[in-house]
Amino acid sequence: MYVNEELECVVCCYGYSRSHRVPRVLHCNHTFCGPCLEKLSKLDGVLRKVSCPMCRWITCTRATLTISGSLWVNTDIWDHIAEERNGSSSSEEEEDLNDMGFTSSTPRDPRKPGFVSTVQRMFSCVPQH
Repeated sequence: MYVNEELECVVCCYGYSRSHRVPRVLHCNHTFCGPCLEKLSKLDGVLRKVSCPMCRWITCTRATLTISGSLWVNTDIWDHIAEERNGSSSSEEEEDLNDMGFTSSTPRDPRKPGFVSTVQRMFSCVPQH
């Protein structure tokens, strides 16, 4: 079982995701999210260098490649993210809808217990008959 800290990037403190904050492994075996590694990287001629925020080990890749194109995904964390998503409702999707001003207190679809469609959440302000 992973501790929450292991499922978060220690630089930005956001949880890893399978879309935007993909966990990438540096050559020193420390893991950080792709966006943070992009910000930490520096171009040096034909090399792109990233100094690890934990141990200062320098990881070098070709400058023609992006960080996401040159560093491996931490599959242990990736698999745990997938298991977590399958076992719960899509919390990121709910957070996005809440940020847009929609509440998550919508009626459930009677055909599928525990299922609330995206359309129902988006139109939760419209009374349903």
